[in-house]
Amino acid sequence: MKTLFFNSVFDITDKVLKNLDIKCILLDIDNTVRPFGNVNPHNGADEWIRGVEKIGVKVILCSNNFKKNVAPLAKKLNCDYVSFCLKPSPIGFIRGKIKSHTNHKQILVVGDQLFTDILGGKLLLLKTALVEPIDLEAEAKTLKIRRFLLKGLAEKIKKRGSPFL
Repeated sequence: MKTLFFNSVFDITDKVLKNLDIKCILLDIDNTVRPFGNVNPHNGADEWIRGVEKIGVKVILCSNNFKKNVAPLAKKLNCDYVSFCLKPSPIGFIRGKIKSHTNHKQILVVGDQLFTDILGGKLLLLKTALVEPIDLEAEAKTLKIRRFLLKGLAEKIKKRGSPFL
């Protein structure tokens, strides 16, 4: 399956999730549901998660951050989480899959980075969705450089999806 593209997580609707037969979302945190470096979720993130859960989709936060940075947000959003995922290594996504008790065909990985979130999901043959980052200005310079280098590939995914990522 090609990687899907959405402007934000809020564009991933009930209809989209039902059409894809999704029962679990492994959701990146930084610049996906909260601005990079911020401790609070983006406006509307809590409501979006509650809406997704109402249709029977479990949300598990998956982050490369340490527990001390992930657990407070998970508590605010009332979600389960996996910290220190080591993305793009599939280890964190495997831990998320185990927590979800969900068939891998019914899991969607959602994130803002091609070579962490999307590649990690693809290594496990999971469905993937790339979203626009919430706030590029606050990101570290190394991440800005990586995004610049991958801009062409990201544009291709926005237009048609990618069979490779």
